Amino acid sequence: MVGVGRQRLLRQLRTHRPRRTVATIIAAFGVAVVTALTGPAPSSSAVPPGPILPVEFDLARYQPVNPEQYRSLAYVDNGRGFLRVGRWMCQIGPGYRYVGCQGHPATAPAGIRGAAISGDQQGPWWVPPATTYRFGAPSGFVPPTLSVGSRVTLYGVTCTAPRADVVACRTGSRALIFTPGWHKFFFPSGDTAHSPNPAPRYLPPRLQYWNQLPASPVPPR
Repeated sequence: MVGVGRQRLLRQLRTHRPRRTVATIIAAFGVAVVTALTGPAPSSSAVPPGPILPVEFDLARYQPVNPEQYRSLAYVDNGRGFLRVGRWMCQIGPGYRYVGCQGHPATAPAGIRGAAISGDQQGPWWVPPATTYRFGAPSGFVPPTLSVGSRVTLYGVTCTAPRADVVACRTGSRALIFTPGWHKFFFPSGDTAHSPNPAPRYLPPRLQYWNQLPASPVPPR
């Protein structure tokens, strides 16, 4: 009886082993075909598929403040808004989506006084010494400080204070970030009316890939 049982077991193994082998071959072939058609799975270190929203412009992170306290009432200032974040002084207006920030990040060219965006049509451009562009209020209006974690919106421009001594301002598709150690400019794809960004090695990894802002959320009004 033992011999009969052993023979039956051997027959079962011979019967089922080819089925497993065929199934294994089919599965392996299927994986090969899928890989050939779709390519290998992307690695975690691959470049992102599109622009991501920098935390500096994620407005949900920032508390809105009353913009009127940043707007000068003096006639000579022509309705401009002014604010300060650490060492940086920024001015907004009087035209729609005009903004400029005064200061010199470590990655800026020698001698510049700041950078400006003109009506969401040009910029950010560096502002050199020999120019008629003026930073500061002619009236002497003292820019209020925008506290860390806050944001203010004037004339279609939103400026945020992400961290101590860091300011970020955006219009529609253009923006700038100033920190003591580096700067970052944003502008439309294919645009040539702007100053360059520093080499990627000077920027945080999250800001090295894209010079554009995502279409969503919508720009400030």
